[in-house]
Amino acid sequence: MLKKITFKKLSISILLVLVAILLYSFPEELKYDIDKIDTEYEKKQIYLLDKNNYVGMTEMKSTSKTTEERIEEIINSLIIGNIKSYNIPENFKAVIPKNTKLLDYDLDKDGLLKINFSKEFLNVSEETEEKMIEAIIYSLTTIDSVKKIMIFIEGEQLIKLPVSGKRIDLYLDRNFGINKVYDISTFRNTDMVTVYYLKNDNNDYYVPVSYVINEVDDKVDVVIENLKTNISMDGTLSSHLNYHVELMNYELDENIINMNFNNVLLDSVYDGKLKEEVKYAIFYSLRDTIGVEEVFFSVDSEEIEHFVLEN
Repeated sequence: MLKKITFKKLSISILLVLVAILLYSFPEELKYDIDKIDTEYEKKQIYLLDKNNYVGMTEMKSTSKTTEERIEEIINSLIIGNIKSYNIPENFKAVIPKNTKLLDYDLDKDGLLKINFSKEFLNVSEETEEKMIEAIIYSLTTIDSVKKIMIFIEGEQLIKLPVSGKRIDLYLDRNFGINKVYDISTFRNTDMVTVYYLKNDNNDYYVPVSYVINEVDDKVDVVIENLKTNISMDGTLSSHLNYHVELMNYELDENIINMNFNNVLLDSVYDGKLKEEVKYAIFYSLRDTIGVEEVFFSVDSEEIEHFVLEN
């Protein structure tokens, strides 16, 4: 009897030691994995619908390492209720109808991305159908290797908006426009410039507005004039470019532009550098409008800053 009690006590003691070891080691391993998951990401651009019904440029945590992973991450983040949309920033929302599935996709060597969705994609409202296409195009073309997009619904190409029936191009890119405003006297000989404004919110972000206008000779001038003078219809978008700033001249060499301003631009210089709000608004606007990748900012022909967007 004594031997049985001693053996039983010994067994319980060994068991308690093993449990203690497991309790001590497992949480540390788990904590390591959680920390690893939480830190192995970077913020990448995505275009989502904000509370004012603008498609705005914001950032989300991205864990993707390859182009394929990034494509899937973006599309799934744009689907309402998808697990990937859990980290959408405050005041933004996904735009692709709930329960939509990404069936398959293909990206060719020329940068054409074909995306095939399930039929739930068509359950969009008329109010948001165009915004949905804008968000898809602008989000996916943040990927350098994606140049154009074709959308399919269970194998059949989408050639018109699901509700209104408005026809869309077979090959979609940023020429589709975003948050479009029409300022035209005729639908013949139209052109487009896209201007990035700052949304004044708890967390500021940029909202691009595509102005559909009658054909103009100089899109660069149109962009700068809009940044100087235009504020959104509802008063929530603005520009930090001083009204008295003048673009004296510029030189455009393929995707590099050297812009020479009057000295009023120096009012937008802080701590020896051009203010972020001005610099990014001009860069993003010229990038989307004429394909600029580098901007040299000069005042009275003297360079003050060279800007290239970091990847």
